[in-house]
Amino acid sequence: MSKLLRTRPQGQAFSGFSLVELMVGMSIGLLGMVVIMQVYSVTESAKQTTTSGGDAQQSGSLGLHSVERDLRMAGYGINASGFLGCTVKAYKEGSGEFQLTFAPVIITQGAGNLPDTITVTYSNNSLISAPASITQNMPSPAATYKVNNRYGFKEGDLVIAAEAGKDCTLAQVTGVPSTTGQSDNVIHNSGNYTDANGNNVPAVYNKPSGLGISYTTSAKLYNLGPLPINNTYQITNNALVMSSSLTGTTEAIVENIVDLQALYGIDTNGDNAIDVYQTSADSDSSGTVSDTEWGRVLAIRIGLVARSTKREPSCDVTTTVPTWQGGTFNNITANAEWQCYRYRVYDTTTMLRNMIWKPT
Repeated sequence: MSKLLRTRPQGQAFSGFSLVELMVGMSIGLLGMVVIMQVYSVTESAKQTTTSGGDAQQSGSLGLHSVERDLRMAGYGINASGFLGCTVKAYKEGSGEFQLTFAPVIITQGAGNLPDTITVTYSNNSLISAPASITQNMPSPAATYKVNNRYGFKEGDLVIAAEAGKDCTLAQVTGVPSTTGQSDNVIHNSGNYTDANGNNVPAVYNKPSGLGISYTTSAKLYNLGPLPINNTYQITNNALVMSSSLTGTTEAIVENIVDLQALYGIDTNGDNAIDVYQTSADSDSSGTVSDTEWGRVLAIRIGLVARSTKREPSCDVTTTVPTWQGGTFNNITANAEWQCYRYRVYDTTTMLRNMIWKPT
């Protein structure tokens, strides 16, 4: 089979692309690359903005859930008290003495525009029991409690002794002997004790010499269970942090939470309805909150602000300071670049359902 071949006349050069044509082609290619990269950059920026907005929404939801979960339990096991508001003196081995307040919720208002701090207290006792009465004067601060009813008390439980005109004290049960003549004893010795599983464990909350307060037959003994909750929520380095004075632990719950504000919901006329939200539970402005006043705290209103992780280069994505039912979150403006971020506000009112049934 013959083939027709194209031949080049002798002395004639091959034809090809000229330098101008090559430069035009390269220019078109480079222009296409610029367009593609620009489209990619805009798309990636929009994706990051959307993602960071979603992160703020997720952080806010987790933060609010953590605080609200504890608030719903606030006051459990102590709502029968006639001593709400008393200062509880406590001791933990390795840490020394510390104090807490015998109240369902303590809101500490941040100075100026700083975030508030919320401390929640409740029992984790699985048994619903009324406080026991102390039936014999204590000869010393470290003496055994003699009570009228030991129902629900067991080794390892934390108890609070309270009497009018005195500070409360925290102790850990180390023995509830059943022998004749001791069946009314609640022992709180230092050292080790045998728990319900037969293990020999240390009693870390009992100071050997006691905490300096002896109680009389006018006192009550409250059983808070083996590990009551006394959790404090606060903002530290743009993160929601939870710390416990009882366990001595601190942990970051969720990042990018930049403000936390709270108010007490107060029943001012005894009809079990909230009449006012205010920064203090002290309704008579006496400087202290009485047991009766704590009983009128029926709810906590909280506002929480979550911030996006991405700093927007335009710095005009937020033009107004976020607000909630209690006012404006002015704390976020302390950051000179606050307008460069996106924010999500979470605002809710949580009923203190255990306080609703507090005896008057």
